[in-house]
Amino acid sequence: MPELLGHLHIAGEAATILTDCICIPCAIPFITSQFLPRETGDRPQVVPNGYRNVAFMGQFCELPEDVVFTVEYSIRSAQVGVYALLGLNRRPAAVYQRKFDPHILYKAFMTLHDLRS
Repeated sequence: MPELLGHLHIAGEAATILTDCICIPCAIPFITSQFLPRETGDRPQVVPNGYRNVAFMGQFCELPEDVVFTVEYSIRSAQVGVYALLGLNRRPAAVYQRKFDPHILYKAFMTLHDLRS
């Protein structure tokens, strides 16, 4: 908690804040945890149903059609949370679905069959 207060530039008030705060340290998940098999529901929604003041952001929340371990995933989850909590009628940019791009499909076909164009 003192480290967080330092980052927020309020270390001067740390003594007062630390007497009343509750800080529960937790371990950061291993990097491989992002690549474990998962199913829908394993991760919380960015803004869980029924909540008006909580949003999960980063790699460990659910974003359909997206791929974890990218900066875009973290940014997109933050955008979804902010837009929802502020009641804005906005959506982040759509995820580019390369798996439907004919050029990508053609190159994949040629590679899989060891053909050269």
